[in-house]
Parts: sequence; C-alpha cells; structure tokens
Amino acid sequence: MTRAIAFLDGSRRRDYGARLARLRWRRASGADSIQDFEPSRPIKAALGAAGEWILVADSSALPAVSPIPPIPAGGLLVGRPSEPNPALHTIRELEACPAALPAREGAKPLAWAFRSAEVEVGEGETADELIRRLERRAHSDGSAWFPIVVFEEPSSRERPELTRRLTREELRILDAGCGAGAGIAAARLRHPGWVVTGIERDPRLAERARSFCDRVLEGDLREILPRLAEEGERFDALVFGDVLEHLPEPVEALRAARRLAASDAMLLASVPNVGHLSVLRDLLHGRFDPIPAGLCDVGHLRWFTRTSLREALEEAGWSSIRVDREAGAPPPEPDGLLALARRWPEGDPESLMTDQWIATAEAHRNT
Repeated sequence: MTRAIAFLDGSRRRDYGARLARLRWRRASGADSIQDFEPSRPIKAALGAAGEWILVADSSALPAVSPIPPIPAGGLLVGRPSEPNPALHTIRELEACPAALPAREGAKPLAWAFRSAEVEVGEGETADELIRRLERRAHSDGSAWFPIVVFEEPSSRERPELTRRLTREELRILDAGCGAGAGIAAARLRHPGWVVTGIERDPRLAERARSFCDRVLEGDLREILPRLAEEGERFDALVFGDVLEHLPEPVEALRAARRLAASDAMLLASVPNVGHLSVLRDLLHGRFDPIPAGLCDVGHLRWFTRTSLREALEEAGWSSIRVDREAGAPPPEPDGLLALARRWPEGDPESLMTDQWIATAEAHRNT
C-alpha cells in the first residue's frame, strides 16, 4: 500500500532547518511521496493518490520515533506533543529514549495517520475540516499515538539564569536578539525600574516581544547597533542571550555594543557549550543532527567553549571578563565518557557537563 505524507504548513519558509525537518518526517514515515496541502482547500481528490496518509500540521515539530508505528486496523494513529525532557539534548538521544517522552496532557495532536479507505471525506471538505474531525475522533476513541518533540521558543519565558545577574533596580537594558521578548523583560514585574529595549529581526517574534519590552526595534543587529550609537543612546546592561552563536561576526556585534555602554555598564552573554557531553557522544557515533533549538540549533553559525567565548569578548574590547557555567539537566548515562575524560590528563569533565557558558564583562574606559 502506498503511503504519502502531506504538510499543512507549506507556506513556511524552506530554509535549511525546514528542509532537514521535512526529510526526517519523510524517513520516519516511510512515505513514497511528499505533498503540501493548503489547509483551506478541498482535500478529497488529493487523498485518492495514496492508500495511507500522514498529515503534519507543523513540520518543525519532529517525530521522536523512527519508523513511525503502523496504523492500527480500522483506527487512527496520532502524533502527540510530548512532555519536554531537558535531559535529552540531541535527536540521537531522543531516538534512544522514546519511552522518556510521555504525551503532554491537553496538547492537541500535530500529526494524523490513517488509511484513505477508512476515512470518509465529504465533497468540498477542506484539510482543516478533516483535521478537526479527526481530532474529535482521536479524543473519543483513544487512538494509538507516537511522540512528537515540539521545540518551544526559549525567549517566550523568563530566563532566571540571566536575570539574576542583573542586580541593580534601575537599569536601561538592551536585549540584543530578544526573540519573543520574555527572556529579560518578563522580570520587570519584580523590577519596575528596568527599561528594556529589544532588537529582533524576525517580524513574528518582534510582534510578540512588544507585549514584554518597553520598545522593540525590528531589524538586523549589524545595522541597528551602530545606528543607536550614532544617535547617542546608552545602556546600563547589554544582553546577548543565546545570540552570538547565530551571528556571522559575533566579535563585531560585541564591539558595536561596547559603543552603547554607559559609564558603569555591564555585558551579559550566554552561549551553548559545544563541548557538552551529548554533542561529543553524538560525534563519536558519527552523528551531528541540527534541530530547531538547543545545543545543536540549526541556526548556529558559530560554536563556543569557555575559552573561545572569553577570547571573543576580549577581542571586542571588554574587560573584567568572567565566564560561569550553567550545568542544565545532566545527559543520560554520562559515566562512560566522564570516566574517560578523568583518565585523560587534559580532559575537562566539568565542560562535558556544562550546558551553557554565561559571561559578564565591563567596557574598557580608554578604547
């Protein structure tokens, strides 16, 4: 029986990450063909092209099992968002531990698998209408399911590992690459003296950030940072929260930010640790799988260790540099690699168990 997979988010931009995500769905599904469906268009004629279909509402959410289980006779198979497991850092770890991903209570399915002959589709019924009908059916009959990993936008919530390092009650803060805006600005409820300006190039995220930040400047850091300096703006804290690794020239961005520093300003920057045990273990398996977020975020252009982060800040002219570790959730079964690192004279077990490096620094006064 032929199997096809159809994505209902065909308008999503086909960048590198989106194409890799679609490939993972195709491989996991074993589909013979791949389609894009417009959710508001009739679907009956299209479904006749294959005996089995998997409809995917959000291709950026990845299947946590491969292959996807078979469709039960006479029933549906639904892909449900799983509860996040912060201890699983890479796709390989997710694949190895699907049982560690229980379904997220109350979350709507994001994929539906069925046999064409077993789902009656009305004339003129759209993909959206079919999905709503399948949702009701799945809810009522307890359909079989498989886990889907949804990568949430980290800037949609406060990041206390950053905000706790901003200790003054009166601060003019520049959140460079603020995303959805909550990472820093959500803490204003406790710190009403903070005034947060965000910069974000993604229009969708910038719109969300306006509900958190006092001001959001939409555009590229490479253009906005020099413009703010020319306009005479100054800030007491300049924050790069998981941003530097996405920039082609992170040192130039750090230098531009230094021109915006007030006399007693601080820099606060966090980066994922490329030396994390999960990344190293995947490389030993011959794997390196970009995903929508996390240590192996598909958008990373640069990679940092504690040393290279310090060097970037120093080259950009910042002083009094301190780089601390943020351990995060320990990876699964770390003991073997940790034992190897401890036997190696130049090994760094602490780095292997570090999720992020968080740096603070001050501006030179004479440069």
